[in-house]
Amino acid sequence: MSGSDKKLRIGYSSGSARMVNERAIDSNWVRYMGQHAELVPIPPLALYRLFGGSVERFVREWPESLQRMSDGLSELCSHYDVKTLYLNISALAPYLFMGRAAGGIDLGFLFIAHSVASEHWLRQWLAIAPFLSERDVLLCSTPSSKDALCRISPRYELAKVIPLAIESRAWREVEEALGRRNGRRLLSIGRLEDVKNIELLLRMFAAVLDVLPDASLTVAGEYTGRDKAQIEGYEALIRELVASLELDRHVIFANAVEGEVKEALFAESDLLVNVSTDPGETFGYNLLEAKAWGVPAVCAGWNGFRDVVNDGEDGLLVPCEWDGPYPVVDECQASKAVLTLLMDDGLRTRMSRQAATSAERYDNRDIFSAVVREIELAAGSAIIEPEQMNVVATMGQSLPQQAKLYRLEHLQQLPFHGQSLLRIVTSPSETPLTEWMPLVKPIASHYAGRTAYAEH
Repeated sequence: MSGSDKKLRIGYSSGSARMVNERAIDSNWVRYMGQHAELVPIPPLALYRLFGGSVERFVREWPESLQRMSDGLSELCSHYDVKTLYLNISALAPYLFMGRAAGGIDLGFLFIAHSVASEHWLRQWLAIAPFLSERDVLLCSTPSSKDALCRISPRYELAKVIPLAIESRAWREVEEALGRRNGRRLLSIGRLEDVKNIELLLRMFAAVLDVLPDASLTVAGEYTGRDKAQIEGYEALIRELVASLELDRHVIFANAVEGEVKEALFAESDLLVNVSTDPGETFGYNLLEAKAWGVPAVCAGWNGFRDVVNDGEDGLLVPCEWDGPYPVVDECQASKAVLTLLMDDGLRTRMSRQAATSAERYDNRDIFSAVVREIELAAGSAIIEPEQMNVVATMGQSLPQQAKLYRLEHLQQLPFHGQSLLRIVTSPSETPLTEWMPLVKPIASHYAGRTAYAEH
């Protein structure tokens, strides 16, 4: 370690993330980071006690709850002897920032921008901005996600661009997997929700079946949404589409998969397909998991996908434009890209081997050495005599009242533009996707790209 053999002590919640995709990243993240720093597990209950048991109670008892939480946070850090906390319970992040600021606590936060432009997370970033400091390490996995953050507030220039990480597979495993593939198996893995364009995926696959009737598609993931009604409605829509396109015998819905079951799916698949235009998308971790197994990807030219997939080398990017109110993926080009790779064994095999090679860029040993260096640098920025700020007053102001802190030209169309920061971060995110996408376009329009694989 820098100037000492003593490892950094980093506190983190020892609980498990609720959603499978979050667990996939967080469990690996903690394991990799533990090879470079001394991790201090903190029971989730100990963190929720800071809030009086729940965030809802904390908000209900505001502002008295703020000082109680701040005092408790100081005591917790002293008890566990940590001066850096990895915020792997994302819902708590804005409030912990407030508590630190209210008490002037010499504590740094480490956290990842897994999502930026979804309504839920945009509300979070607006509330965090006043309290972010050089003592913190905010990681963006791609330049485009940092760009989106900086369109919210210039304070996010402090963010560091470091990609997510993975363990490379042994070449023997990759070659054995290549030998077992039949050139007809497609895989889609991730959440099943309207932002993920599962309808487009199914229509595209139906076009592929017209040419290759022996092709198959496995859709692995759980249905997600704001509430039960939305989830059930989208699941019914997908069932109806499968029936109308007569895909029952060709599409397998595998639900959420983890561990060996997930690894087996990657090992046997010929292509990963991802046509998401999720405004919260920042990286596409499933693309990285596929790379490790030598599985090329066909995906939308969307946000971090363009950073992970080398178009024409280890996958194909499908043009995606956002000239109108909503992003549009070229469905015809998506089908054509899949057919190109399924029907050309030599091209697909070359891309498979290149995918496994390019996965080495994301080797966890290199990535986490860089992460720990950033934490060490941030720790050196600790304030010797921390100054308290008026958190209650700050959270009571609207965005226009803090004009120097925000890029108001990108935010003025938001429905909560004139509300207080406290109301912004504590109110539910209920804007339908069809209404949200035009509103968030000034922040995330650069996510869409027209990269055309046919030029290669």
